[in-house]
Amino acid sequence: HPSGEYVGTASSDRTWRLWHLESGRELLLQDGHVHDVYFLSFQKDGALVASGDFAGVGNVWDLRQGKKVMSLLGHVKRILGGDFSPNGFQLVTGGDDHSARVWDLRQRTCSYVLPAHGNLVSDVRFDASGEALLTASFDGAVKVWGARDWRPLRTLKGHEGKVMAADFAHFSTATPRSAAAGGAKNWGVFSVGYDR
Repeated sequence: HPSGEYVGTASSDRTWRLWHLESGRELLLQDGHVHDVYFLSFQKDGALVASGDFAGVGNVWDLRQGKKVMSLLGHVKRILGGDFSPNGFQLVTGGDDHSARVWDLRQRTCSYVLPAHGNLVSDVRFDASGEALLTASFDGAVKVWGARDWRPLRTLKGHEGKVMAADFAHFSTATPRSAAAGGAKNWGVFSVGYDR
């Protein structure tokens, strides 16, 4: 959780839970999924959390009220990752259907589908500015997309196997933008260089 006071866990028992970090006390037990819950992502201000499951169903929950406020229906296979944009009203999910979906929380709809990869999308991450999005895939590639128009900016290749996770490296503004990716056989750091 962005506050540093709480931690969320996702489980194959079809629930996710919110815990108080210092005391270890369970604060919230949230059911509502019909299959294993695979990912959780907190909105940057900590008010909302997104969850996704192996049935391809995602949900957005309001932590202040402890209830679901939006269903994310559109992936036809497992949802494996998700991330909120720093703007607070967009969420991207990646799935086993080889796509990443952009959700507009204000309009409560999927606003764009990125036909991102040739295999499942294992991870999605916004950079700190919200201007770019990474998608990682079992096809061995990481792609960088412009978050204004969702056009592809870079394809990062070099892994010999599946890419399991990727994230932007957050350095000072004086250093080039970089991304790190971890695969089944190796990991690497790539210079992204997508400044407009």
